[in-house]
Amino acid sequence: MDAFLISNPNLLGKLGFVIYKFSYLRTFPRALLTVSIVVGVLFIITQSVVWLSKKEWLPKKLSVSVLVFVLLLFVLIWVKTAYDFQSWSYGHSGLKLKYGAYLLPFILIVVTASGLFQVFKSKPRFS
Repeated sequence: MDAFLISNPNLLGKLGFVIYKFSYLRTFPRALLTVSIVVGVLFIITQSVVWLSKKEWLPKKLSVSVLVFVLLLFVLIWVKTAYDFQSWSYGHSGLKLKYGAYLLPFILIVVTASGLFQVFKSKPRFS
């Protein structure tokens, strides 16, 4: 859904893709590949931190700190996206592109938050 929204802007959004050289978002397959790679890499990193925490190779406090830092980073990216789309050039690029741009950081926040909840839920191997 996110890739479809990002790859279908209005005329001003398409012009912005040309001006800013966003060739990786021009078509649906490219946008889908871009979104999939970003979400997939984050999912692998998050699950690695969760797995290392469960195996107690990484202290739980450090795991929580890393995931909270990444979560805050994506919240700041979400806020920056909202701020950017209030400017004239992005603000007139169409609702589909705007919603797609808001949706990607939200997906990344959900993936990171689910990893954080998994770390909180995990119990130590030895009691």
